[in-house]
Amino acid sequence: MSPSGQPIALKSPSNSFVAEKETKTLAEPPAYDAEVQVQTHDAEEDVFGNAVGEGGVEYKTMNWMQAAVLLIKSQVGLGVLSLPSAMHTLGAVPATIIILVLGLMSAYGVYELGQFRRNHPSVHSVGDVGYILAGRPGREFLGWAYWLLQTFTAASAFLSVSISLNAVSSHGSCTIVFTVVAAIAASLVATMRTFRSISWFGWVGLVSIVTATLIVTIAVGVSDRPPTAPAGPFDKELRAFNNPSFAEAFLAIVNILFAYAGTSFLGVIAEMRNPQDFNKSVGVLASFEMSFYLSIGIVVYYYCGQYVASPALGSAGPLLKKVSYGIAIPALLFSAIIFTHYSAKYLFVRVLRGSRHLQSETFVHWSVWLTCVFGCGAFSFIIAEVIPFFNSLLGLVGALFASIFSIGLLGVMWLFDNYHRLHLRCSIKLMLMAILNVLMVAFGLVLLGAGTYASAISIRDEFNKGTVGSPFSCADNSK
Repeated sequence: MSPSGQPIALKSPSNSFVAEKETKTLAEPPAYDAEVQVQTHDAEEDVFGNAVGEGGVEYKTMNWMQAAVLLIKSQVGLGVLSLPSAMHTLGAVPATIIILVLGLMSAYGVYELGQFRRNHPSVHSVGDVGYILAGRPGREFLGWAYWLLQTFTAASAFLSVSISLNAVSSHGSCTIVFTVVAAIAASLVATMRTFRSISWFGWVGLVSIVTATLIVTIAVGVSDRPPTAPAGPFDKELRAFNNPSFAEAFLAIVNILFAYAGTSFLGVIAEMRNPQDFNKSVGVLASFEMSFYLSIGIVVYYYCGQYVASPALGSAGPLLKKVSYGIAIPALLFSAIIFTHYSAKYLFVRVLRGSRHLQSETFVHWSVWLTCVFGCGAFSFIIAEVIPFFNSLLGLVGALFASIFSIGLLGVMWLFDNYHRLHLRCSIKLMLMAILNVLMVAFGLVLLGAGTYASAISIRDEFNKGTVGSPFSCADNSK
């Protein structure tokens, strides 16, 4: 801030390669307070804030409920089905506490993310956050890390669709064919240019994953014994507390964190009609996530114990496995669609930001958009098929980036916007908030280091056991 209290303009984060690019400015972050608020919003321009001419694309069209459904389906997928296995690894009590703590931490972090976006309306992605925090190096590192996580998650969704098609058809075709079908279908739907256009599919996906999960939960609950248990006497080995190794424990924690990991909240806020309503979407998301995760994790673990499958759709026996995977196909396909859209939208805005082509129906607009969508879809398909230990690698990428984006970075963002208030008026409430955010940064760093180590150990063990597959394999991946 200048001595007069006026915001100091910084260089724009725009990176357009188009001749019509306009110069943008970013302001130094304001001090947000319920009683004293420095208004600097006018110094920053919303990426989709320009008036849309005739035939142009209006991106800011979502209401808060559409945003909530989009966020829920982005985060609630097959990740929930790894929670019973995490409970078996950690023990029911520690796993329940960790699910609650990470859920509350995630909800608080997303709330603070909304506050940061309100203070900096020009922010569209994590890359823009990086620019505000650390200039161009920050934008490049966080932006490409964000894109990499989105493309890897889309690749995981492609494989999940192929698993479901293999399960339903009893391996009716080569797995590569099923993965190609998933990649093409997801890329075609992802060409819809606004989140509102694809949010309707989010409702279908949400009903799909909830129904499939409930079928498995009810099936294991009414069964006399876990379907995967051996004949004769069996012991589910239910444990309130378990004694996992360091690597096993943190791999389970990373799996829980990955179920909460959300990195595209900023892009969703940017396309809301009233970004001030984002807190409503966060409330719905957090309430649904924590209650759903806890109920599914506890019930399935209680009835299956050590015989729980991961993902848990295989815990209900061969027949219901086919039924549940069949019902889950729309949810898995939507995950592929939305993460392909996320990664493509990041590149699209990065290239055309500040240009009239961003929101105008021009040849440049369409050619860049379609290239981004199908390029990201092709990249995700290739890495899904080329890397023979992809699932373990996805865990490594999740440990590297989910710990940063979902916890650590959010604490840094709060400290960046509020550090000067600690000198101006350090109340007890403000000090407690500062301590909380410092702890979030520390916890994120611990998960980054320990989770990366645990994932690397998992990859090593996979190689040692000889379970690493081969690139472009036709083998059944649903077993």
